[in-house]
Amino acid sequence: MKRYILLGSICLIFIPISFFNISATTLSYDIVIKDGFIINGSGNPWFKTDIGIVGSKIVKIGLIDPKCGKKVIVAKGLIVAPGFIDVHTHCDRDVLRIPTVDNYILQGVTTVIGGNCGGHPFPLNELFEQIKSNGISLNFGCLIGHNTIRREVMGFKMEPPTETELEQMKNLIDQEMKAGGFGLSTGLAYLPGIYSNKDELVELASVVAQYGGIYASHIRDQGDYIKEAIEEAILVGEKNGIPVEISHIKLAKDSVWGKLEKITRPVEDARSRGVEVFLDQYPYTATSSGFTSSLPPWAFEGGREKFIERLKDKDTYNKIKKHVIQKRLTSTKKINTLETIYIAYCKKNPEYQGKNLKEILKKQGKKPTVFNAADLIINIEKNGGAQGVFFQMDEKDVEHLMKLPYTMHASDGGIQEIGKGVPHPRSYGTFPRVIAHYVREKRILSIEEAIRKMTSLPAQVFRLENRGLIKEGMYADIVIFHMKEFKDKATFSMPHQYSEGLEYVFVNGEIVVENNKHTGRKPGMVLYGHGKTLEKEN
Repeated sequence: MKRYILLGSICLIFIPISFFNISATTLSYDIVIKDGFIINGSGNPWFKTDIGIVGSKIVKIGLIDPKCGKKVIVAKGLIVAPGFIDVHTHCDRDVLRIPTVDNYILQGVTTVIGGNCGGHPFPLNELFEQIKSNGISLNFGCLIGHNTIRREVMGFKMEPPTETELEQMKNLIDQEMKAGGFGLSTGLAYLPGIYSNKDELVELASVVAQYGGIYASHIRDQGDYIKEAIEEAILVGEKNGIPVEISHIKLAKDSVWGKLEKITRPVEDARSRGVEVFLDQYPYTATSSGFTSSLPPWAFEGGREKFIERLKDKDTYNKIKKHVIQKRLTSTKKINTLETIYIAYCKKNPEYQGKNLKEILKKQGKKPTVFNAADLIINIEKNGGAQGVFFQMDEKDVEHLMKLPYTMHASDGGIQEIGKGVPHPRSYGTFPRVIAHYVREKRILSIEEAIRKMTSLPAQVFRLENRGLIKEGMYADIVIFHMKEFKDKATFSMPHQYSEGLEYVFVNGEIVVENNKHTGRKPGMVLYGHGKTLEKEN
């Protein structure tokens, strides 16, 4: 049973002026966390001790007299860990509309990185200023989306950039790095990034290298050609001497299930050469994306209007339909793909939401064949598109990839509004699911290793200073939860559910979650890449 002790007494503690820049006058701790099981994020075994917080920082780890705390939280029997860091989100899309970011905070997430899979709000400087003006409940950083930059300069042209266009893109990336972007992200299965080649990517990433940034890639293929796609991403990083993050790693086609060497061999070969390569992963066997990637890239050259125009030609339509069947609806293991593809959100046809293709076709009075399903997908895309959920992975592969020491836990989710659509549950449940399902139930990971993959490893990869560990001098981003009770509740059929067993979340020393309830506070910071620092110095 947790207890709260509010004390107003003054206690003598000594904090070095040179380190914490606090005056020599004696003062009490703002918050003391007593008797918790500390898992500090390093991967080391848990230990029992106390934590003292002054302002936004952890200033003491060790035995503390409770009389020294203005507020004391007794965490006996509870896990006390660094706040979780999710380096692969799309929170940039709705952070201004929902700055409390409830579905992440209530997982124990205290820092998110947006701008993944090639897309970000442009320009970054405006986004950051609006976030600071609105306030935010957690810490927020952002990557620079290659698709966004390419679209700004080239629209939906299919050919390589001219020298002038390449220079324009480099200038925009330079601008965004100076605004505080953490690096370049690509979405090479999406438009218009799918039209780029490796030479373009190497050249654009050279700008990121000047500011110590990272290259994060939604690679071109996560099926039969995943090895080659990973090698392309590694090439971009290796040529520029920058870290590489392979986004939401998976074997997403049943023809390659179990062929884990297609991932591990190129990654470990590169790491043996001194290339920093990391993976991020969400703990589910289903993906989620729009249907655009199910259609041939050439169908969208010139934009959506050109796509709709092409559909009017019978031969072209049949060519597109054949591609959809081969790309999205064919299984080597005789899986009924019509039962594995669900609609998460569809503005034009909300009645589709939560239903699979087979159910929709039956509702329409049509036979559930791959030919009718392909027509349905094309029609959905013609009418504005939809977000889908695709069951494509094998559980054993998920478990194996999770155990790799260079794999981080991440959601690939976004900010959600209760009751809106039927989204992938990862936006609500990624972090508690890892602990409940893969640590506690299946014992795939130890609790210490799982938390390392949620905290110090992502902080290391993204060079997040003074975060990711429970250590004196670090920001007080802290999560406290019941080891036996912390779990995800979000499911594919009922995703809009917050986790259970979460007691507290601290962001920069302030309590944002108490008793599994959001306090409404917004103490989060905008986190900047080193380009912002270098710009100030110059």
